[in-house]
Amino acid sequence: MKLKPTLGDYTEPEFQALVERIWAVDMPKADHDRLINHFDRISGHPKGADLLFYHPEDDPNPNSSGSVVYYVKDWHRKQGRVAFKGQAASPAVAPAQWPPAPMDRAQITRQRIAQTQAEVQKLIADLAVSERDAQAGLADLQLRISHLRQQLSTQALIAQRELDIRALEGSEFDSRLAMQRFRFWQLHVQLKRDNTQREVTYAGAERGQWQNIAQQIGAIYDGYVAKLNQLNPRLKQLQTEAEALLSTAQTQLVGLRDQQQLGPAQFGAQMFSPLVFADARPAIIVEGALSPPLENHRVDLQKAIRSAVAEFTWQITSSAPTHQDQYAAVLQFEFRSRAEVGRFGVCVPLADLLPIEGLDWHYLAQTQGAVDVPFRLSSGTCSVPPGTLSQGIREIETLHQVALSPVSKGDSSSGVRVRPALWSEITQNYSFTAEGVAPLTVNWAPSDEYENSPKRTTFADHRLGFLRSAAVPLLETFTEPSTVVFDDYVVVFPVDSGLEPVYVMFRNPLELARAAGTTPAPVAPPETR
Repeated sequence: MKLKPTLGDYTEPEFQALVERIWAVDMPKADHDRLINHFDRISGHPKGADLLFYHPEDDPNPNSSGSVVYYVKDWHRKQGRVAFKGQAASPAVAPAQWPPAPMDRAQITRQRIAQTQAEVQKLIADLAVSERDAQAGLADLQLRISHLRQQLSTQALIAQRELDIRALEGSEFDSRLAMQRFRFWQLHVQLKRDNTQREVTYAGAERGQWQNIAQQIGAIYDGYVAKLNQLNPRLKQLQTEAEALLSTAQTQLVGLRDQQQLGPAQFGAQMFSPLVFADARPAIIVEGALSPPLENHRVDLQKAIRSAVAEFTWQITSSAPTHQDQYAAVLQFEFRSRAEVGRFGVCVPLADLLPIEGLDWHYLAQTQGAVDVPFRLSSGTCSVPPGTLSQGIREIETLHQVALSPVSKGDSSSGVRVRPALWSEITQNYSFTAEGVAPLTVNWAPSDEYENSPKRTTFADHRLGFLRSAAVPLLETFTEPSTVVFDDYVVVFPVDSGLEPVYVMFRNPLELARAAGTTPAPVAPPETR
């Protein structure tokens, strides 16, 4: 994590990320002490680093990183200065004044009328902004549809076709989000209309004023509903057109990759995984750009893996009846874009799967040896109950799945290849290249720049959707054990890296080739579990 010279160089989310990093403790002691000393030096609070470990007795949530940030921020506020970057100074405290004289009923009523009139004007402005955003989103979606329709009739490069698909997907997502925000106002406007009608019923001398307000809000509501009834069908029509075009474009894209020998079974790729906590927490490996750290999900995935390992270990070491060909689904997800090739992998700390003490891992890596790993990961798909998941108007029928299963020691399939990771001075990262006709290269790269940036919310920033890992995954049985293929390695980092070995699995290459060759979607084929 990139450290900054002063507290004022941090935004509030960045400083909270620093606190959470210190609390994670998933790093060497020297690095952990360095972060604590850095906090102590820049916080400016009289208690310094003690805030991290000793909280005021009246703190209702002592285990929240937000509490630490609050105490630092509040102390600087009381000193008359701003704690974090991008925050405005607090207004000066106004001198104490005597409370105003109590108002009579007529004054209270006039005040409520004035307040309601102001709320109506604000409602008109908010609805206008929301409608304008919805109209703009639909207009952009229409333009993207027209553009892709024209492009499908012309020759295009693979990269350009991918950009066209992602642009239309992003526009559909933005227009759908804008329409959701516009629909949000329906209940709010309806409640406002009902409240003013109730005021008319019980009004006295001010009945005329309340009637005018009720008529105004009634007209606003009628106009809003009419506009909503106009935009909703338009969105659905555009989504239907976009869905058909995306399906056609996806089919063309798969064909282009195959024609140019750039399909997943014909051409290798660069895949990236965050270096931070590489040997302490699992991570999803994706192709192309460095994926978001997904710190919360890395914890969920680790819980799922450890839970499955513990359950299988208990079965193996106890007298409890065991069932052959069992597995636990530790990860399920979907690629959100149809432009994705579909390559993925998972990197897991090897210590989560077996004891790593007692073996010379560097010797095994240099001699390209193999080791028995009692629990291995494989890829597949799982069916989704009808009507439960959708993206726009497209129903999600299957999800990618990573399964953990026990492997008998001495089994011909239990040996996992041990290979070294190499350090590059040019790229400043560790890399490992798998074997095969279309080899994949995994790069462990720093992700400080992303981790210190605010969370992003655009469609393109979230490459994986419906990501889930159960804390206690269910044990299931492979219906066709012969289809299970392991494509995995133990990767050993250089001696001076300070990193322990990791276990890396890739998506079943046969499954990936079938998906690219027989279906238009860059997702897994029908369920084989």
